Amino acid sequence: MAIYQRDSFLAELSAQLGRAKPTQVTPPTLPYDVHHQVLQDASSDELTEQLKAYSQNALGARFELVTQADFSHRLMQVCCDYVGQSNQETVLSADPRLTALIEHSDFEKANLALYQFDETTPETENLRHVEAAKVGVVYCEQALAESGTMVLYSTSKQSRMLSLLPEVTVFVVAKSTLVARITQAMEPLSQQATDGQRIASCVNLISGPSSTADIELTKVVGVHGPTEACYIVLDDL
Repeated sequence: MAIYQRDSFLAELSAQLGRAKPTQVTPPTLPYDVHHQVLQDASSDELTEQLKAYSQNALGARFELVTQADFSHRLMQVCCDYVGQSNQETVLSADPRLTALIEHSDFEKANLALYQFDETTPETENLRHVEAAKVGVVYCEQALAESGTMVLYSTSKQSRMLSLLPEVTVFVVAKSTLVARITQAMEPLSQQATDGQRIASCVNLISGPSSTADIELTKVVGVHGPTEACYIVLDDL
């Protein structure tokens, strides 16, 4: 965008201030680098505790820390808690990192109806199952400990509908991918763009169940999305 009469304006302004017209901009030196300093020395355990405290106290989300060996059985129990006697389906993302952890026999023994998202199936068929499901289970790229935020990449195996349409969203995230805040979450995306790599068509940052406080600052949950959220942190360290 052209800036008309910029040079003459700066020359006049500089003359009034009694100094030469600047020819370059010198960025200021800031004494702090807060967006990198917050929780920069926190260990994985400390980030986990921060994520747990914020997600439970501020967001009202359920929190579970499980081992890989116990994951499938614990996920089944979580889904059963939400489904209850409704006989509604639980839909699973087709992300291979998630499917590798699932033992379908655990769900069969609990008589839990399970639907596996399939990118080769017509979208209308996937949509029919997802929008009627009680629980949607997705795999996250990262979690932001400071704000209880889950970072989801949209892919052909993990559509956005999985985290937006069911009444409950279960977010699975590896403990090793917990970071302090959004600054660190954007770094790999920035690097991918710099390297010319293709990045996800959509990056969703989700903090707890759907809520709003637009009207008289009264918080209402479940206005435009899932009414409940569960964070399952997979202890892979």
